[in-house]
Amino acid sequence: MALKTERTVRKAVELNLEVGLVCADRDGNRIRIDSIDHAAAKLSYHFLNDELRVQEGIQESSIERFLAEGWYIAAAGRSL
Repeated sequence: MALKTERTVRKAVELNLEVGLVCADRDGNRIRIDSIDHAAAKLSYHFLNDELRVQEGIQESSIERFLAEGWYIAAAGRSL
């Protein structure tokens, strides 16, 4: 029996954030990170529909506020 060493879904932290990353909230809303500016501590993202296509215009947020909203990410090779 294989040991489970990594959780399938976990809360996003700043070290996880990268352009192209898809995140989800508790309600199943998904976003894709479009840009990250670590110097200004800001990022931009799009909401995605069920087919993972862009649903709305670009949203911008501070990294701190984004993480406080409680976005989740999937482990490598897993989907949300």
